[in-house]
Amino acid sequence: MKYSPFLHIVIIAIAFGYAFFLYRKDALLEEVKASMKWLMAIFRFFAMWIILLLLLGIIVENLIERKEKPIVFIAHDDSESVVLTKDSTYYRTTYLDELKSTAEQLRESFEVIEYSFSDFLEGGLKGQYNGKTTDIAKVFNQIFDQYSNRNIGAIVLSTDGIYNTGTNPIYAISQRSFIPIYTVGLGDTNLVRDVKVDIVNHNDIAFLGNEFPVEIAFSGIKTVGEKVQVAIYQNEKLVTKQEHVFKSDYEQNKLLFNLRAQGIGFQKYMAQISTVSNEFTVKNNTLTFYIEVIDGRQKILIAHQAPHPDVAALRYVMENNQDYEIEVKDFKEVTSVTEYDLVVVHNYSPESKIIDDAVGAGTVPFLFINGLATDMRSLQKLKIGFTGSGNSNEEVGFAHNIGFKDILLSPKIIQTFSGAPPLHTPFGNYVYSDALDILAFQKVGNIQLDNPLIYFTTKENSKIGVIMGEGIWRWRLHDQMRNLTTTNFEELIGKLVTYLAVKENKDPFKVTILNEFSEGDEVIVKAELYNKSYELINEPEVKFNLTDEAGIVFESALLKTANAYEKSLGRLPFGLYSWEAKTTFQDKNYSKKGTFLVKEVKLEWLNTTADHRLLRNISQNSNGKFYFPNQL
Repeated sequence: MKYSPFLHIVIIAIAFGYAFFLYRKDALLEEVKASMKWLMAIFRFFAMWIILLLLLGIIVENLIERKEKPIVFIAHDDSESVVLTKDSTYYRTTYLDELKSTAEQLRESFEVIEYSFSDFLEGGLKGQYNGKTTDIAKVFNQIFDQYSNRNIGAIVLSTDGIYNTGTNPIYAISQRSFIPIYTVGLGDTNLVRDVKVDIVNHNDIAFLGNEFPVEIAFSGIKTVGEKVQVAIYQNEKLVTKQEHVFKSDYEQNKLLFNLRAQGIGFQKYMAQISTVSNEFTVKNNTLTFYIEVIDGRQKILIAHQAPHPDVAALRYVMENNQDYEIEVKDFKEVTSVTEYDLVVVHNYSPESKIIDDAVGAGTVPFLFINGLATDMRSLQKLKIGFTGSGNSNEEVGFAHNIGFKDILLSPKIIQTFSGAPPLHTPFGNYVYSDALDILAFQKVGNIQLDNPLIYFTTKENSKIGVIMGEGIWRWRLHDQMRNLTTTNFEELIGKLVTYLAVKENKDPFKVTILNEFSEGDEVIVKAELYNKSYELINEPEVKFNLTDEAGIVFESALLKTANAYEKSLGRLPFGLYSWEAKTTFQDKNYSKKGTFLVKEVKLEWLNTTADHRLLRNISQNSNGKFYFPNQL
């Protein structure tokens, strides 16, 4: 900032006088050389001058009066519901021109800032009317937060008053009611004859061959006595349908359907309600949804030496879990284990070379249940966490290891199995590895031993779990007797299976993208590349190809961040997309593929009746005024 020359002369004189009189007759400086006095005086002068110059800026800044025009915000609703009226052409052309003309006239006396809004705000009066949701409260919140210290003169809100996300706008203006809000009521407040699909409730995932429920909520306005057909189509083929007769002029209802999952991957369905005569719009009569059908049940093999109640208890629990596919075989019947996600070995004996080789190579996760008939001398040669042998057994109970955090057991499970019947465990001169992850220790009576009862170790890339004792079938009966349910036993077994079967991803090239988005969501892709030392790098280029349902391919590349990759694909239309990411590092090619879903959003189509009452309340509570479009 430039100051008057007179002010500069004043502060120079003050700084000079201060330095001159400070060093001229100071008795403490009599023995100091004159040249040193002059040097100190010069430094003092410049220091004082800089301080006064800074203080001058603060003083002048507080004395200067600035005049700035009040800010007037014009926020225009750019969501789909605005043009769902007979006046849609008017709002796209004439009205938008008139609103822009009004803004120009206001600029003569005010600083005018224009916004278009739906679920988010963006600058300018767009007039695209493609917003999938409307959040009116966000308009006020963002203006109040961003311009809290500015002179806000007024807000002009141009909308139909329909909001389907966010809070009630009345709450948003409650603390800033001194700012007048002038509302312009768009749309039509009259109820129109219409039937529509409101929402489809369904599971995101279904297993191949299983049935899954689909609930369709629908409504009718001014349709009393009308018969409609509610149907579900898969790839334009009718799957199932039901009929309904409306019993009142405004009715909301639901129908439940059961479908069978066929075909692996995302399956496209469409819920449809038939049209009625003189219907306002048919665009809300359908709603597309997707179900991901997977054959992702974990395949589990229970290999045993002989029939046993433990095997029956495990089989019962796993077969009643739709996430598991179970096979039970004698050791001699096992011909391969590579196709399984987990192999449970009950009372091991060295009858299967295939099992021995798989344990040694660490290619498949294993759970060993060692009991009275287990060949412990042979089992120790597989190096699964213990050495030694013995010819006797003892009864031991369950003592939870609170230090093991990889599997979190509920207090109910711990309490149940701490008092459960003991297991029969091999007893002898066994020595356990110090590198074991112990879930539970053995206990005799109330005394906890150092020996593990349930523990885990790792062999190459696979985990191995060991239960040192048979008789877990008694735990299931104990759970039923104590709690009138076997839920705790089932949860314990489920946690063991999940912990062992989940494979750790050590792939050097990883791509992260959500499986599902909604229309209007920003689709973000992230990727990581690791070198042999497992350090993040981002030197090579990562190509990214996106393919939509029509087969159109969009080629691009991920942008480099500090040490990884990232890219925004923007807001995509609803549908199923497949993607592929590729890169090359140290002459090795890496590739990842996948799919993601963008769900259809039709909230703007569900309510087409303008809410001018809300707009009048907003204006009244802020000392503003309500206007119609022709009063701009």
